[in-house]
Amino acid sequence: MNEFVNKVFSRYNSLSRDKSLFLLNEAQVLVSEARSNRSNGSNKSFHQKFLIFLESFIRATRSVNEVYYHVRDEGKSWIKLTDNTKVTLPNYDQICKTNDENECFVIEENAFGLDSLIHSRLNGHQNPAISFELFGYCDYLVVFNRKAARSQKSVKTLETTISQIKQINSDFLNSDNSKATVEQLEQALLLKDRDLIVTEKNLKRRVYEIHNLLEISNELYSILNLKQLINSALLIIVGQVGCQKAFAFLYDSNHRKYSKRFTKGLGQMELSELEIQVDHPLVGYFEKSYKPVLVEDLKKEEKLKKECEKLLANKIELIAPIVYGDRVQGFVGCGALLSDQKFSKNEMDLLNILINIISISVSNAQTYEDVKNLSLTDAMTNLNNYRYFEDRLKEEINRGRRNNTPVSLIMIDIDHFKNYNDTLGHQAGDEALRNLGWILKNAVRDEDIVNRYGGEEFCIILPGIEKDIIQVLGERLRVKIEEYPFYKENVQPGGRITVSLGGSCFSKDADNFEDLVFKADQALYKSKNAGRNMLTVYSEDM
Repeated sequence: MNEFVNKVFSRYNSLSRDKSLFLLNEAQVLVSEARSNRSNGSNKSFHQKFLIFLESFIRATRSVNEVYYHVRDEGKSWIKLTDNTKVTLPNYDQICKTNDENECFVIEENAFGLDSLIHSRLNGHQNPAISFELFGYCDYLVVFNRKAARSQKSVKTLETTISQIKQINSDFLNSDNSKATVEQLEQALLLKDRDLIVTEKNLKRRVYEIHNLLEISNELYSILNLKQLINSALLIIVGQVGCQKAFAFLYDSNHRKYSKRFTKGLGQMELSELEIQVDHPLVGYFEKSYKPVLVEDLKKEEKLKKECEKLLANKIELIAPIVYGDRVQGFVGCGALLSDQKFSKNEMDLLNILINIISISVSNAQTYEDVKNLSLTDAMTNLNNYRYFEDRLKEEINRGRRNNTPVSLIMIDIDHFKNYNDTLGHQAGDEALRNLGWILKNAVRDEDIVNRYGGEEFCIILPGIEKDIIQVLGERLRVKIEEYPFYKENVQPGGRITVSLGGSCFSKDADNFEDLVFKADQALYKSKNAGRNMLTVYSEDM
């Protein structure tokens, strides 16, 4: 404080030493009073002491014409310091507002309509004047004597003193509010700390979920076998969502319906009545919205009410589409939460993420299957080609060897096919091959494997079929082909397309791939040599 006051009054070097020391002392007392006033809150007491300081300042500097002050709680009248008389100043509210907005306001000419107070009566010039307020208690207007050489220094001196007093007030206000502020901050910090703990827990949970989903996606993306993929996906849904039942229907292009079925916690028969064709309303619904939906909400769709009742009867409460290539390729549903609660938004969001992962995985697996099928499928007949036949027959022989079960093989050759091809052309011949493949495919069991061996030759792998059954199955195939109305088959000898067949059995006739094929081929050529349109089963006397 002493440094500040000394700095202020060092400017005022025109005063005598005694007056300078006097004002220095007065300033020190005033600043001390300002601090004291801020502690006890006695604005009125400080105001009285400030007026005494101003009187001392006037006497010492002889640069002040007049001082006016106005106590805000005592009306709008101003008091003239020299004679204690009341005066009315124009623009009262504007002066107060300006004082509130400024530390110390220098009044310019024509400001606030105060010309009569601040203009010199001798020469009409404006006298220096400043306006300010202290502690929101009182406003002050100090008019200086323009003629005094020291007036400008006096203005600066008083401005600096007032600035120091206001700084003390500002520091006090900050200090006065510090306790409340600290308490508020402590309370806010406590709340923030609680929020931080909750946020940290949520973040840890989210990190765990993200890490978990990443592992799930990596696992599913690595599975290229479609059946294995869907079974794994259903297990993941059951585990992640926390439900007891789940199912998946996948589209089967051969049957043009969603007939590939997988379940967890459900029997195949429980959803057997639910038939979904390509034009089913459920497909149309999910073509418009790919998001999971509660079955109860889906039930509001009149066309889906029957299907939804079947799902709810089996405790399937949530269903979502498997979508890739902008097409609905399947459906996944789940229900019977372990918590016995309804599905929440979080569980629906989680299922949505899982379905997206599953959709991409199914797309990858399907693409792999398609590429694989291209290399293992005959393009003309859509049957398995020789490469697939060779791998599959070896696989079935190895399985039969392990399980001590038979594997039978039937070789088929179209009789006089060259004649048909040469007479009607290759297009007719190709169509005949396709029709023959279709007949064979639809005449055997699902587990039997029909293959195009090459040219006009076909073969069928019959897992689990004993040798004595070959005659029955082969004869049935021969009759179906003979009775089928092929295009312009009358050009053939005998007027019909017929086939010759030969059969052999593992392990009665052979115990390896090469011998089994060779002996079935031997039997086939015996049929050919015996007049065609007949079946021969291999025997040792051939």
